[in-house]
Amino acid sequence: MLEPGTPIEMTKGYKGVKGTVIERTESEYELYVLKLENGIHLVAGPTAFVPLAKGNAETG
Repeated sequence: MLEPGTPIEMTKGYKGVKGTVIERTESEYELYVLKLENGIHLVAGPTAFVPLAKGNAETG
């Protein structure tokens, strides 16, 4: 389970776009609300992105 604030990089859909985990949903599946650096908020599972080291995200 990823913690809020974890930097990520998308590997599907918005491939290559960096972002941040905002929160985990209450779904029985491991789904997360993400905020991407292009301003888009979306819900995705862990197969759609990879977590980055804390210093690698360029999000604010």
